[in-house]
Amino acid sequence: MCLLGAILWAGATSGDSGPWPPAQTVVVAGGLLILATAALVGMVVKGALWGRRLAAGLAVGELGVATLVPISAWWWAGIAVAGATLALVGGPWLATAERHRAAQLGPPRQAVFLLCVLGSLPVALAAVSVEGLGGGWILAGVSAGTALIYAKAWPGALLATRFVVPATGMAAVFTTPWPGWPVAAAGGLLAAWIAWSTQARLAVQPLVDTTPPAAPGPTPLRIRSAQQTAGRRPSESQPEGKSE
Repeated sequence: MCLLGAILWAGATSGDSGPWPPAQTVVVAGGLLILATAALVGMVVKGALWGRRLAAGLAVGELGVATLVPISAWWWAGIAVAGATLALVGGPWLATAERHRAAQLGPPRQAVFLLCVLGSLPVALAAVSVEGLGGGWILAGVSAGTALIYAKAWPGALLATRFVVPATGMAAVFTTPWPGWPVAAAGGLLAAWIAWSTQARLAVQPLVDTTPPAAPGPTPLRIRSAQQTAGRRPSESQPEGKSE
């Protein structure tokens, strides 16, 4: 239902149905599909609580988009599916199924929350900024790029979430039309606040190096060192009477 709702609202906002410029329409429609896919993976594959919460937040966001899109067949179908999604993820059915499923090892809760904020910020900016994004385009790109490098734990990902994203959000406040600039400020500050948590840091900078050491190969130098450590020399391993 979550993925179906995203598909329906992507259809409802396509073409000239939405109040946004074409580029923002692509961001809204594509972002809904990406976030719905992530929520589906979290619920079905991982059995994680964050998948349900992301699906619920996405359904609420789709109902918000409904206030900006003209009523059509796509609109009615999207409203029905979004309401059904909220009922499913908010009811006891999925919670009961998760209790019978084995616990899955995964990233810390704060790290997942940070990824959800960074991934949702471009979609939220594009959706509320009906008069154009202006400088919010820079924040949308920075947020999406930071989400990518943080998910892959690349060097500099933590610094980007702590400093670059909030600084770009504060700059976007002065260049993004209303009502986009409050979303830019709130999103940048929220991402920075989560990034300063211990769990968010340990997700990309663990205290223990988990990379296994490379197995040494049987080079001649290592073989000779092992023989000397055992108390014999290479010449002593030759049979008597066969000295060169």
